[in-house]
Amino acid sequence: MKNEYRNYKKLKISVHISLYVDSKKKAQLKNFRKVCKSFLTLSNKVRIFVHSNKKFKGNKKINFFYYDFNKIEEHPYKLTWFCRKIMEKQKNKYDVFIYSEDKILFTKKNFRYWLNHKDSCIKNDYNLGFLRYDIKNKIFYSPDQIVKSKYYVNLLNKKYVVPQNTSCALWIYDKKEFNNFIKTKYWRFGWKWLTISGVLLIREMSMIGWHGVNMSGIDMNRYIATIIPLKKGQLDKNSLIRDLTNKYSMNPRGLFGTFKVKDIMEKNLQEFKPITPAGRFFKRASFLLYYFSRINIKKYIKRLK
Repeated sequence: MKNEYRNYKKLKISVHISLYVDSKKKAQLKNFRKVCKSFLTLSNKVRIFVHSNKKFKGNKKINFFYYDFNKIEEHPYKLTWFCRKIMEKQKNKYDVFIYSEDKILFTKKNFRYWLNHKDSCIKNDYNLGFLRYDIKNKIFYSPDQIVKSKYYVNLLNKKYVVPQNTSCALWIYDKKEFNNFIKTKYWRFGWKWLTISGVLLIREMSMIGWHGVNMSGIDMNRYIATIIPLKKGQLDKNSLIRDLTNKYSMNPRGLFGTFKVKDIMEKNLQEFKPITPAGRFFKRASFLLYYFSRINIKKYIKRLK
């Protein structure tokens, strides 16, 4: 580990969480409390900033910001973007910046993993990835990877896999990367297109951070790729972050299939080659075709009842 991170407990960390309280989600607040408790273990100088549609009482380490959507002329999905004005004002006050959904359990092991690998990745223009997972019958499922990963990267004599989907409902950057991020158009990116199912991409564009390639349908041109290190031929277990809702593993096959974590890689990985301009166009067009043509079946089933 780099000398500057040996005393990682002294790092000043700003964590921003979007919490849209839904009374139908019975375990939501219980999961949220677990998420906050875990974030507070990362350092002695963690501060959590929660953006919510419900009023809460804060304390020295957790600050709450209330947004009344009966008065705000914005779609509720925009809640995921409200944190950015405050984060930008904090750009010189913290060493690490994290954005997370209220259900993502990010641990000390995840944080140490990031500290150990992120510098070498950034230096070579790669983004260090995480893999979100659910559990069913003690089996780990990956809700974000619907296509098997088939490429690898060799970096400093170490092998990394290139996941097909870069999204994990959380992003994390050090001060330098964060300050560069806020200077780009993607920091205030406005996404207003609708799918035929009425689903918006507002939330997805927020949670993808600065490493959008597949989930957003847009190549943000910062990183060559998002990569995850391999250990003994398997994903580094410290790259795995838990989705506490566990909703994806309830139907592990899904419409397109949801892979078990141990099965998300092809057996014979190919060496990764940066995408060409033509390939980038095709990739974006393919994603948009898939995203804007999908139908929210549950929505129509409810209407028929």
